[in-house]
Amino acid sequence: MEKRDITVTSVVDGKTFREFARFDVMRRQRRWLRPALFALVFTGFSLIAFSQSGRKEHAALLGGVLLAVGLALPAAYFLSFFLSVRRQSRQFDGKTAAYRLTLGESGLTVTKGGDTLSCPWERLCAVHRLKSCICLYVDRQHAFLLPKSCGEKLYAKAWQRILEKTRATPNVKRSLP
Repeated sequence: MEKRDITVTSVVDGKTFREFARFDVMRRQRRWLRPALFALVFTGFSLIAFSQSGRKEHAALLGGVLLAVGLALPAAYFLSFFLSVRRQSRQFDGKTAAYRLTLGESGLTVTKGGDTLSCPWERLCAVHRLKSCICLYVDRQHAFLLPKSCGEKLYAKAWQRILEKTRATPNVKRSLP
């Protein structure tokens, strides 16, 4: 018996986009590591400078400057990132369809306007299930979102199909919330 394709119209709202962007950049790509390491190194240098404040002239001033730079630049990076995500999320009204996803027996098909992209299940790079969507990565940099707002039954059915088709594929990374 042949299973029917599951077709979902992806309507992404701002909340779903924010969750995806935070996950993709901070957790999956781990872009928080470099600013955190920068802050740690500069804090260490500032502690060394503060330890010399009784013996070296202006050591406390140098320690204060190093600490300020070490904390301010990573804070500016994170603030810039979160404000950018917030600004971009305003473009997603939750009413306009971004694209249509079809989960078939042979793979994923994405249709937007007149353009179509097909990706066999074996070529899928990663699948991540977040609180409000499923992220289907066709390569390391490009993901398609299947939002939970499509309906609980359809969402659960789509997740089961994805698990079923990617379970036998060892190169597909999977994660649950």
